[in-house]
Amino acid sequence: MPLVSEKLAPVTLRQQVADRVRNAILSGALHPGERLVERKISTELGTSLTAVREALIQLETEGFIRKKTNTNTFVSDFSRSELEGVFAVRRLLEGYAFEEAARRATAAECDKLQDLFAQTVEAARREDRQSYIRRDLLWHDAVWQTARNECLLESLRRIIYPLFGFSAIRVASQPGFDLLADAQSHDPLLKAIRQNEPAAARRAFDEAMEAWKADALSYFSRPV
Repeated sequence: MPLVSEKLAPVTLRQQVADRVRNAILSGALHPGERLVERKISTELGTSLTAVREALIQLETEGFIRKKTNTNTFVSDFSRSELEGVFAVRRLLEGYAFEEAARRATAAECDKLQDLFAQTVEAARREDRQSYIRRDLLWHDAVWQTARNECLLESLRRIIYPLFGFSAIRVASQPGFDLLADAQSHDPLLKAIRQNEPAAARRAFDEAMEAWKADALSYFSRPV
């Protein structure tokens, strides 16, 4: 599937290529497990193989893609055991991030989170699944930034960004998935952050995490 309908300008090509491929993964244009061919991407985007290779190295570092032993490159996918491992780490790190966000959030940061939350709800009401995934990711990232811990922020981006790519195709795009209910599950988290209540934020996160994990793991229970 083509990544874009127009060629890229010859400015910061590596970053532009990385942004386009990352967005294609998060939007569902590229599927988990799909092979990425450097020359094809180069042709579609009208840029050099060098820029594509550098971009794929960056995306591999971020966790969006994986290289197999034969050097072929694929969009990251998860086995059930891998997904359970990601959620175990996510529970620890992101739970801490929500506690810290509730402890540190300013009024301006709370307003930003409220606005992003409203955007996710609106995307859910429109049944715009691709937009919902992108806005949900932006909301979580804004919470992580509010925790004001660069090491934590980079770790969460590395671990959880690929999970949203998986969710875009394997979970949220499936018939019957309730986008609005998923969006509204973030409301108690937002309230705890706005009220600067770390313990309440942690409780709300743990409760929401159970539902998010169940939704993700349900993919493996579906008939093939």
